[in-house]
Amino acid sequence: MDKLTKARTTELRNERNRFAALAFVWGDILLELDGDFRIVFASGASDSILGRRPQDLSGHLFHSLLAKQFQPLVTEMLQVARRRGRMDNIQVRFVQADQQLTPPVSMSGYFLPDLGDHFFVALRVAINALPPDVARSIQRDHETGLLDEESLSKVVTERLVTQRETGTQHKFTLMTLNAFDPLCKRMEQIERDELLASVGAFLRAHSVAGDTAGRLGSNQFGMLHRPDVPIGELEQRIVDCARDADPKGLGIEVSSSVTDFTAEVIPPGDLARGVLYSIRRFCDRQEHGFTFSRLMGQANNLVNDTFSAMHDFGTRVDQLKFDAAYQPIVRLPSAEIHHFEVLVRFYNDDGELIPTQQLITFAEQVNMVHRLDLAMMRRTIKWIRSQLDEGLTVRVATNVSGHSLGNPDFCRSVIALFERNRDTLGQLMIEITETSEISDIDSAAKWISRFREFGVEICLDDFGTGASNFRYLSALEVDYVKIDGESIHQSMKSRKGQAFMRSLVDLCHSIDVKVVGEMIETDKMRELITKAGFDFAQGYLFGKPEADISLYWRDSSTRRR
Repeated sequence: MDKLTKARTTELRNERNRFAALAFVWGDILLELDGDFRIVFASGASDSILGRRPQDLSGHLFHSLLAKQFQPLVTEMLQVARRRGRMDNIQVRFVQADQQLTPPVSMSGYFLPDLGDHFFVALRVAINALPPDVARSIQRDHETGLLDEESLSKVVTERLVTQRETGTQHKFTLMTLNAFDPLCKRMEQIERDELLASVGAFLRAHSVAGDTAGRLGSNQFGMLHRPDVPIGELEQRIVDCARDADPKGLGIEVSSSVTDFTAEVIPPGDLARGVLYSIRRFCDRQEHGFTFSRLMGQANNLVNDTFSAMHDFGTRVDQLKFDAAYQPIVRLPSAEIHHFEVLVRFYNDDGELIPTQQLITFAEQVNMVHRLDLAMMRRTIKWIRSQLDEGLTVRVATNVSGHSLGNPDFCRSVIALFERNRDTLGQLMIEITETSEISDIDSAAKWISRFREFGVEICLDDFGTGASNFRYLSALEVDYVKIDGESIHQSMKSRKGQAFMRSLVDLCHSIDVKVVGEMIETDKMRELITKAGFDFAQGYLFGKPEADISLYWRDSSTRRR
């Protein structure tokens, strides 16, 4: 009787523990797996999700129900649960009885060694699901099953937005597998594929929702994860796996940089670009081209440094905390000043000039250049008004990125600014820069036409480089083109090049577009472009950018010709 009582007590305790465990992992389907991952108990809406009744699941190996591409991931997740005691929501898909794949299913669970080393798993549809537009755009590395860099940035952004709403905390790890490429070359194709699949499974299994990890290069990876993920242990597992797979037994070394996120103030759209910028900076191993006090280009702070720079940059731009310099554009052959190009100048906290081109590239890559362009236009119009109040009619051209022309909010803001400042627009010109390609040229053409209706003349900058050239010239109504200085210098080295440049100038003149030569620094170059028919010139021969325009010319009566 005592033995029967003891056995019954043990059974009841096990039942109590089982249902207590299942209560923690509530879902649409509840499963219990033994140590070999075989289903020993099933309950819930398995018919609608898996296409099988609960009683038909008992005895099946859990992996046999999974889509093939998710089997390595789930194997690793169960091993993680065996060590850590639990696994958080990960996204998986199953094969239904009719061989169709299920929608994404969230899987979570516990491992209880006191209950026969059993796993208790909950499956539920649409937990941590990505928005449909993001899910449709996802691209993967076919060797590891991990997200590519752009997809990773999108998914990380979605998780960070959720983090803001839920208060959960995540860390972001950038990982480099040193000597990984030579290792792959030493391996046979099958062994290499297995190693890459294992690395992908390791990273996905430890990432948020089991699918916030990406391959960023041949030997570089990124992962968003919970703070308690043991990165050192994960590194060692990858090292051990690589050494075991290496025919020479040499293996690899793994180096990681882990950072927190402090991106609460960054809008979701800018957040995505900030994450992508950080990922690309990590991959190309370049230091940031400029530095505020908190942006030092250190890899271990790369993500947060990017967000700090974005916040700092946005604040300075919105409050007009930057300087301007003015460089003259002169008429040929007289060299009389026709107008000035206004150039932005940022300085770091040590008073050092931040290289302008690198700053503009940063602003474009993190989707903030439109804010700079609008701020610069506001400042320029304010400056024109101050000159008019002094009786001076100084004509200036301000730069607008091709990227900004693809932003309808920016273009509408420009129109509103023009409406409020019509009396200044006779002195305003716009130079469209080609650092970033115009994504929608038809839309850009319509906005440019709107700008020209206010009497603002348009110059196409850097003609001869970038993606535009004749396509932009034929599609956009512009008044000037500025020929890139490097193109001029190369063309003027030979008779053939000079003939080509004259033909290009003649083409522009035939469509009533005036031509500006850039980077003119010697009398010989001035003579060559004058003979080629250039209308205007800009360069150190005629003056460097200066903050004080009075150093050049302040006689308003003869300024415009």
